[in-house]
Amino acid sequence: MLKFFRIWMMLVQILIGIQFFLAGYGAMGTGDTRDAFALHIMNGYLIGTVSLLAILFAALSRAGGKLVGMTAGVVGLVALQSVIAAVSVGGTTAGQLVFGLHAINALMILGLAEATSRTAKRILQSRKEAQGETASAAAAA
Repeated sequence: MLKFFRIWMMLVQILIGIQFFLAGYGAMGTGDTRDAFALHIMNGYLIGTVSLLAILFAALSRAGGKLVGMTAGVVGLVALQSVIAAVSVGGTTAGQLVFGLHAINALMILGLAEATSRTAKRILQSRKEAQGETASAAAAA
C-alpha cells in the first residue's frame, strides 16, 4: 500500500505542475477573470480531492503518524489556497498583496508534497532493509 501511496503522491505533484501551467494560462487569458481561470479553479478542486484521498492511503499504508500528518498538511495548505483567493479583494493593493501569498503557498504545497513522497520512499527502503536482515538471520539459523 505504501508503494501505491507514493505513486498517488506523484500524481498530486503532477497535478500541481499542471496547476502552475493553468495559472499562467489564466493570467494571459482574455475576457472575464473567472472564465480565464476556470481550468485553474477546476484543477484546484481536483488537487484537493486527490490530496484528501491521500490521507486515507497514508493511513492504510501503516507507515506512521508522521506520513499521515505530512499528507494532512498538504490538504490543509490546499484548503488555505481557497481561503486566500476568497479573502483577497481584487483591484486593491491590499488584495494584491494577500493574493501574492497564493503563489507562495502553492510553492509550499509542492514542497510538502515532494517531502511526503520522499518520506514514503525512505520508509519503503527501511522496510526492504529490515526484510533483508530478517531473511539473513533466518538463513543463518
